[in-house]
Amino acid sequence: MEVKYWSSAGLMLTWWCTGRCASCYLSCSPDRDEWMSADEALLLWGQLQDASPFGCRIHLTGGEPFGRWEMLLDLCRQAKSLGLKPLEKIETNAFWATDANLVANRIKALKEAGMAKLFISADPYHQQYVPIARARLAAAVAEEILGPDGVQVRWEKWLRDGFDTDTSALDEVSRLDRLSSLDGENHIRWQGRGARVLAGMQQLKPIAELVDKPGIEALLRSKHCYVGPGGCIMPGTCGGIIFGKVGDSSVDELWQRLADDYSTRNVVGTLARLGVGGLLKLAEQAGFVPAEGYASKCHLCWQVRAFFAGKQLHCDELGPGWMYDES
Repeated sequence: MEVKYWSSAGLMLTWWCTGRCASCYLSCSPDRDEWMSADEALLLWGQLQDASPFGCRIHLTGGEPFGRWEMLLDLCRQAKSLGLKPLEKIETNAFWATDANLVANRIKALKEAGMAKLFISADPYHQQYVPIARARLAAAVAEEILGPDGVQVRWEKWLRDGFDTDTSALDEVSRLDRLSSLDGENHIRWQGRGARVLAGMQQLKPIAELVDKPGIEALLRSKHCYVGPGGCIMPGTCGGIIFGKVGDSSVDELWQRLADDYSTRNVVGTLARLGVGGLLKLAEQAGFVPAEGYASKCHLCWQVRAFFAGKQLHCDELGPGWMYDES
């Protein structure tokens, strides 16, 4: 199959977050106020499961889904009562983990409502906004309740050895990220705020090294997608690219349309067939002037897409629009 069924999906309940991490590929921040309602999330949950003959594993993420605790718990409880496929995990930066009893009560409630795993984001960028003691507390209490397999941390090495970076300069935070990553490499997706703020701090590569192959595997065969507030379906690895919008059509209809016509789409089709090099040529025809180097092919792709967004080109495939706002 050129377009694999989505067998794993993240419901991004919100773009709101307590932090404004320099690494955020979605540019989430305290300034965003878009949220899914529980009803919208349940509709998407059910449609995502029905769209694939193999079912679809669901996890809840953001932004920061714990920003509306009562809604989060209600959503999980309703999903369980409706017989939807069990919730795989919930992602959080653990900003709310200020007290062991509070953490225990919330984890127990979510476990009863069907949550199998708590995923905690911990890295030098998150610790600019969330004390690492809270991430450690959330992980320790969750492991007691859910077991060792019920907790996942990004990055475990940083959670063990790291520290708060709220007073650290950004270039030092970036250096710490490279040092703390599991294999010594920086694991940032060079999109969104990561592309705007951090990419220039990296050793840039010439374009010739970044335009090597088509992008169909990452875009259309990864079997993973995200759905954000407003129902926009995005590929699992590429924030700011839109496959379609639930509401105008169901998830199943959007998947079928993508399978039928992806090759004719300006952004998705070009990336799938020709890779970022093909998208670069399309942009150059519209007046884009590339820089001498980029942090990665994702960084190059983002800059090209930001150019299109700024020119109001291919807007049906790029969004939300604010994500590309350089300000």
